[in-house]
Amino acid sequence: MYAIINQNVEALLDSLNPQADIDSYVWLLGELPNRNVAQDQEFQRIYRRYWQLNPARLCEEYLAAYFGHLEQLKCEPEHVTVEAVARHLLPIPTHGNFHQSLQFSFASKLVHMLNPEQPVYDSMVERFFFLPSRGANETTEQKIARLLASYDFLHAEYGRVLEQELLAQAINQFRARFRVNAAYTDRKIIDTLIWKFVGLLEGGAVRNGVVVYG
Repeated sequence: MYAIINQNVEALLDSLNPQADIDSYVWLLGELPNRNVAQDQEFQRIYRRYWQLNPARLCEEYLAAYFGHLEQLKCEPEHVTVEAVARHLLPIPTHGNFHQSLQFSFASKLVHMLNPEQPVYDSMVERFFFLPSRGANETTEQKIARLLASYDFLHAEYGRVLEQELLAQAINQFRARFRVNAAYTDRKIIDTLIWKFVGLLEGGAVRNGVVVYG
């Protein structure tokens, strides 16, 4: 799959929307230290759109807790873990007064904002790497254990990809095309490429190892 991404990187980059897919992320990273994100409506609006919180239809109580926790953790980002964030937010209702659910992907996105070297876990990377999905009668603790194992795999795999330069061609072309600085980490570029590749793959745009769309 990495070879296919490298071979089709120009088509993948063409399919990205610089403003929505890149500039918004760069803006969020730059503004995070300067704003009280627990209260700043502009930051929350752009964050919710970029990180796809809106389609999840999370209730206001959960969103307030989420952005409040992000603001709180800005003071000690080196001690933040995805497990701690996920567990902290778990008791907060996500949809209505009594419905609670583990929002591991959004926890990983919060952690990534504080440390962009950390991976983002979502359904796209889950499908790309064929990571295990929810099993029958899975308890919350079993789900946390499964997701943490997959998260650790992502961290190690992205390290391997960078060490062995498996996506060096695509990463270099991404940087040359969009002129992003070091704040847009190589790990985030990998995430962006995988996210776009899976979207095109599921939309039928990848045929015989070639991206065909238009």
